[in-house]
Amino acid sequence: MKQCRALVRKLEEISPYFYYLTLEEPYLAQAAQPGQFLYLRVSTGLSPLLRRPFSVAGTSPAAGTVLLLFRRVGAGTDLLSCLQEGDRLDCLGPLGTPFTYYGSEPAVLLAGGVGVAPLLFLGESLLNGGKSVHLFYGAADATALLPVERFLSPGVLIHYITEDGSVGEQGKLPQAFQRALDRGLSPGELFACGPRPLLAVLARENGQWGYPLQVSLEENMACGVGACQGCSVLIQKDGETVYERVCREGPVFHSKEVVW
Repeated sequence: MKQCRALVRKLEEISPYFYYLTLEEPYLAQAAQPGQFLYLRVSTGLSPLLRRPFSVAGTSPAAGTVLLLFRRVGAGTDLLSCLQEGDRLDCLGPLGTPFTYYGSEPAVLLAGGVGVAPLLFLGESLLNGGKSVHLFYGAADATALLPVERFLSPGVLIHYITEDGSVGEQGKLPQAFQRALDRGLSPGELFACGPRPLLAVLARENGQWGYPLQVSLEENMACGVGACQGCSVLIQKDGETVYERVCREGPVFHSKEVVW
């Protein structure tokens, strides 16, 4: 972990309210792993006071750059959306526990909404390692989907799912994935990120599917380094129920550990 002054290389609105941000910071580009996040100070003043966490969506160690994806939803992301090329951004990171890949193929990534960000990094990393990767990406409609093919190599098989059928397969993500299993898909491992209700459904359904499943949790954070305990969630370990911090022990957990 390191506090850095990253250089803004590019900021683009890739669809309404959704942005990708390219930062130049060689240490972060070398050190960040899929599943980790950066903690950004979005203002030089006191409002907003707290930093904001953003999952790393990709890196280019050769270029010394880090890619972030975010949705403009409040004061903090409003400020981020106004950055200009050449600005400097106070970054703390990389933080958190990354995904662990145990080597079973194909790897299947299950993403809801902007939760796709850390899975883009993971998918590209696995593909570069010669692994086969499927991405199931769901949202309510076409306007809520990011053009993820822009950030992934062609070898990743992308399955779009929308509830209204405006893009890809119609329905909800868990049911669409079940239909893929019925058609013969045989995953090695599952990795998921998205709204907590979606993750809870995937964890429950995986009780029948029976695959190794890691989830990246999204929680509000205050300190980002484990000191304040504000992002703690209930975890089952060694027969006991304990609190663990999403910013420190997480954000990645095995789904069976989480008390949903």
